[in-house]
Amino acid sequence: MNLKQQTDLMWKCLAVAIFSTCTITACSNDGNESPPTLSFMTATDSALSTAQQVSAERYVKNGMYLMKTAQATAVEGAADDAAAPASFSTTNTQIAGVDEADRIEYNGDYLFVADLPVWTASEGEVKKVRILARQNDYSLTEAATISLQDNLNVAGMYLYEDTLGVVSHSFQYYAMAEILVDSSPWQQPEYDTYIDIYGVAEPASPSTVSNIRIDGGLINSRRIDNHLFIATQFVPNLEDLPDAGTSNRSLVDLYNAILAKDSSELVPQITIDGQTHPLFQLNDCLLPQQATNKNGHTQMVSVVKIDLDNPTDYSALCLLTEAHGLFASADHLYLHASTGERTVVHKVALGSEVRYQATASVAGILGWQSSAQFKLAERDGKLLAVTTLGTRSNDPQHELHVLEQQGSELVEVATLPNESQPAPIGKPGEAIYAVRFVNDRAYIVTFERIDPLYVIDLTDLHAPAIIGELEIPGFSSYLHPMENGLLLGVGQQVRADAIPASGTTPQETPIEDGMKVSLFDVLDPANPLVLGEYVWPDAYTPVEYDHRSLSVLKTNHGYQFALPSQTWGFDDNGYWFTRNALQTLEVDEANRLLSLIDSVTPTEEDDYYIGSYEDRSVLHNGHIYYVRGNKVYHALWQPDAVVNGPY
Repeated sequence: MNLKQQTDLMWKCLAVAIFSTCTITACSNDGNESPPTLSFMTATDSALSTAQQVSAERYVKNGMYLMKTAQATAVEGAADDAAAPASFSTTNTQIAGVDEADRIEYNGDYLFVADLPVWTASEGEVKKVRILARQNDYSLTEAATISLQDNLNVAGMYLYEDTLGVVSHSFQYYAMAEILVDSSPWQQPEYDTYIDIYGVAEPASPSTVSNIRIDGGLINSRRIDNHLFIATQFVPNLEDLPDAGTSNRSLVDLYNAILAKDSSELVPQITIDGQTHPLFQLNDCLLPQQATNKNGHTQMVSVVKIDLDNPTDYSALCLLTEAHGLFASADHLYLHASTGERTVVHKVALGSEVRYQATASVAGILGWQSSAQFKLAERDGKLLAVTTLGTRSNDPQHELHVLEQQGSELVEVATLPNESQPAPIGKPGEAIYAVRFVNDRAYIVTFERIDPLYVIDLTDLHAPAIIGELEIPGFSSYLHPMENGLLLGVGQQVRADAIPASGTTPQETPIEDGMKVSLFDVLDPANPLVLGEYVWPDAYTPVEYDHRSLSVLKTNHGYQFALPSQTWGFDDNGYWFTRNALQTLEVDEANRLLSLIDSVTPTEEDDYYIGSYEDRSVLHNGHIYYVRGNKVYHALWQPDAVVNGPY
């Protein structure tokens, strides 16, 4: 087998079976010393440890060799929880107390907005954070601006007391399953993650507290109290290496050159206020227990804990594995990777230091239709995961897994469906569109023709069971829990004439009629009800894809909601148009009633922004701030409110 055949085989194995290993056997055919016989080991269901048959340094260097030889061939072949009443809304998060980065932050007196990049002929690309002061009449005036590096993309901000943290990246890490092999993370250039921390005790005069750069692409981040947790993916990039060539001799020379490199060249660096240090020592990295000196891997997942009160105080954990995303509870962070027909999850404790605890492997992936983070939850020390086996065109099967830590493994202790509860989650051909775990219940929305809302009882985590089901036209892509058995669904309506008769298979996916907001009553889980709904024809909301677009404020009487919408169509002259607005709705908790309050329409459009994905809003004491593009509008919480601004 020649080198090209060997590396071609390796890449095929990586693309088809990412969770397994694919061994490449080298044969001497030119009389020279044979190159090493190595194999890639990628995301694996094996627990991680430092005490292995192979050192982390050798493991990574083997991975570097495999990466370099693969690159050479690629070049040749290329042509919950309910919120307490408050006066103003904050970022809508999955878990109470676990903050998620967003482009706006608000403390009741000042609105911080990370402006979307704007290019001007005189200044080039301008990136900044605007600080807007709330006046007594709730109008806004600009108090200050913070200039940001023009080569970075802002992932979001965190506001903790008098500290503002801005998380940016020069590259957003994408899962290997979502991109082509020839642009995979094994060949990624040097991408970095930045955390710029500012003191905003005097918002009109913000001060720089610390500037941090971490080698590696950003996976995601979370904030718990004064601690910021950053997950990154890093691939070392060694220089001054000989070409891989095609002969055994050149391969041996390449491998020996890699082995001669100092381990310090293989680890990511952290730079704090101009001082650069290794983020960790390579041999402190954890790697799969089953790895041998014949295996290799280059990707390093770093979990970095930074004290916002003292940014020079940090700790870091290194895992020689892959991660495509994360879920965080108040106590643990779960890094997950779904590829092929398996999902691997690594559990990390968030104590005084970040510590690896255990690894899980379950059948199925976290899915391709709805948010992966909402398909994971932690209850009573156990991990819950909703996965999908199969594809949309091949009758997908959905499962709920309950996993319990036993030593360094997360062991499956219950699954739904099972022998005693054989009923499937979803009808044949239906995909999962939304999942929400709330206390001892799970709510799952599946869809192909109609919207079944499943209610799953988690009272006994060793025996989960479907206890209720509701079918209505359309689907919900996001579910928001409220007190007293109320649940808000945000998604799409489906035209009634597009739904086939009972027992008839649709010839095509039913036509989506428009954005829909529904109020569900799940107080009696065996008999969920629809209490009310509103539909906006030919429209969508970014809440369907990003829960942070929804603003929620608990009031003395119920809940206030605000969500951006975009409507499209053709005018009387046949010209295509889009219209954007902020829809405001209210839930009367006592009367269990959903009401539409107003449609807040901006007085002018932002020339640099035509979408709606980055739209945000804030609710405060009967006032609304609507952030559309880089413009902020103000209105009262009432029908037909006058819209002021932009600011």
